[in-house]
Amino acid sequence: MGKLLHSLKDRMFGIPGNWPFRLCNNVDCGAGWLDPAPLEADIGLLYKTYNTHRHENSQQAFLAELRSWLYRGYIAATYLPSTILGLSEARREILHMFLGDLPPGRVLDVGCGNGGFLHRMQQLGWSATGVDFDPKAIENAQTKYGQALTLLNTDLSKAHFPDNSFDVVTMSHVIEHVPDPVALLIEARRVLKPGGRLVVTTPNIQSFGHQRFQDCWWGLDAPRHLQIFTLAALKQCAFKASFAVVNVTSSAANADTFMGGSFGFLAAKKSDSSGSGSRVEFNALRGIRSLLLQYREARLLRRDPNCGEEAVLICQK
Repeated sequence: MGKLLHSLKDRMFGIPGNWPFRLCNNVDCGAGWLDPAPLEADIGLLYKTYNTHRHENSQQAFLAELRSWLYRGYIAATYLPSTILGLSEARREILHMFLGDLPPGRVLDVGCGNGGFLHRMQQLGWSATGVDFDPKAIENAQTKYGQALTLLNTDLSKAHFPDNSFDVVTMSHVIEHVPDPVALLIEARRVLKPGGRLVVTTPNIQSFGHQRFQDCWWGLDAPRHLQIFTLAALKQCAFKASFAVVNVTSSAANADTFMGGSFGFLAAKKSDSSGSGSRVEFNALRGIRSLLLQYREARLLRRDPNCGEEAVLICQK
């Protein structure tokens, strides 16, 4: 049993309870996990108020569009320092899950959520398929994108795709949610074509943000995140699933989001509240502080490739 690192509360959606979080004692691993973890049969209950469950009325749709415009303005205003620090390129890479060097083919997104990534890839010429165990996520994605995407309400193993079906399998912030990560990667390898690519992104427990915010780090998200990986632990999972690892690294592309969420969790902890982390109102000072921390992380990455908020695994079958 690993050492107790944190005792966590759900600052995102207010699921009751304290969730002990342990850290592997092996220096070659260093991953963390919830102990005890939620029962597998109860995991679906943790997502009843998840982001993908939100139906938008006309006012909410307007606010979403306004936020989108504000974010575009934010990206434009920070373009120069972001370009200098490599963040603009990092955002482009992670937005397209590191597929920019491949010709369009068949892509499977595991845990496709609202379908946004698949929609982007389809516009670039990819044949897009997604699976998600959450029926509300699939329903909302189909409402937004119609029948243009192939979306299945199931998990990967129950989808029963034929062997060698896809050129690419992607998993954006999925592997931390599943009880058996290696089994998930083994199934992903089965459905990949020979030479096909797997791309995984997930929170990185060795990140600068976790070091700074500790139990209020946004990437912990107890009790939905069952384990949090290091780069070394993620690489070992890939090897156990018989992948050839092309690259494993970390990214600061979304560090401002991680930092902003962490500031929200910290405020919720200080006020002894829960369920507020996902609904924090816009705070200009918090936004500036989050941006400055992102810049600091981008500079740190130049000498410490392990300190980015997100771990990135790129494998080949």
